[in-house]
Amino acid sequence: MEEHVDVLMGIILPYANFAIFLGLAIFFFRKPAKAAAKKRRDQFEKLMAEAAAARDEAVARLNELKQREASIEAELEAIKKASLSSAEQEAAKILDDAEKLAKHLRTEASRIAAAEVAKARAELRREIVETAADSVRDKLKRDLSTEAQVKIVSKKIDELKHVSAQG
Repeated sequence: MEEHVDVLMGIILPYANFAIFLGLAIFFFRKPAKAAAKKRRDQFEKLMAEAAAARDEAVARLNELKQREASIEAELEAIKKASLSSAEQEAAKILDDAEKLAKHLRTEASRIAAAEVAKARAELRREIVETAADSVRDKLKRDLSTEAQVKIVSKKIDELKHVSAQG
């Protein structure tokens, strides 16, 4: 029987001790292990929720940026069209102003030229009249008596004044 006890003590007892130890360990560490597992699961779920929220936020931001990009492209196109239209209008206005200025300058040049021609004609008439009067005076002084000279000079001066006033 002693052999039987040795077998019992040598083989079965260590397994029995291990089973008792395991049973006690499970009994005492079950609640803390469950709590630790629950805490770990809660942390994992929290991290998963945060990751999902971050992903959703990133997707929303991406969509917002895509919409903004599309609106910026449309706005840029509208600005290009408006700039082109404005430039065309400005070019047309500049051409119109240049044509008006050219027409005004031609009109002004014609008016100034006409005034200069009229002034030159008047000056020429005056010089012709003075020359003719001087010539007549000199001839009359040489050829006629003083009394006849005075009559003729007066008459011719009156005629020249009349001609000068008409021109």
